[in-house]
Amino acid sequence: MGGVNAILQRDEKYGIKRGYHHALRTVEFDDRLNKDEWQKDTYQFAASIMMSNNYTSVVDVGCGSAYKLLNLLGTCQTTGIELESTFRWLAGKYPDRNWLQFEKAEPDNLETDLVICVDVIEHCEDPRILLDFIKCIRADRVLISTPERDEVAGRRDFGPPRNIHHYREWNSQEFKKFISKYFYIEQHLIFKDRSATQVVLCK
Repeated sequence: MGGVNAILQRDEKYGIKRGYHHALRTVEFDDRLNKDEWQKDTYQFAASIMMSNNYTSVVDVGCGSAYKLLNLLGTCQTTGIELESTFRWLAGKYPDRNWLQFEKAEPDNLETDLVICVDVIEHCEDPRILLDFIKCIRADRVLISTPERDEVAGRRDFGPPRNIHHYREWNSQEFKKFISKYFYIEQHLIFKDRSATQVVLCK
């Protein structure tokens, strides 16, 4: 539990209810050794979107180990974006693929059919920075996912997240409200997977 590093939010913040405890700091999460233990359903959904729309290119913001990106979307033109340490690891492991370092990437110069950002936003101290970055990418559709708090912790949960890698978690109504400030939401789904993932597909 992250109770010792939480602050009471007296007003609504990032769409999340008043009184929720946002974490002040987290433990950095290293995804480099993971495969498809988590978020597989979300990547499979992304693959179905690619197929049904005849999309050929995808940008994965916060791709982690890129195992799911390459195994489920690898027949497409892929661009993975990660923080500096993971970016260097990806560039060394998969030199034939396109990788960008988040800190140096210029989203205005990127164009793709689909942008995906899978369970990244809850790791961001200020999620607006991430959404502003994604919004600058020229794309036909955007897919963003995060755990659904009510499914994970119950409707009476006021944080901080049990997951020490998360600054905050949203329920479905809060997440839809927050994301709607940036994108038009076409679909909002909740998968009954291990992390009770909610997914918004946006224009």
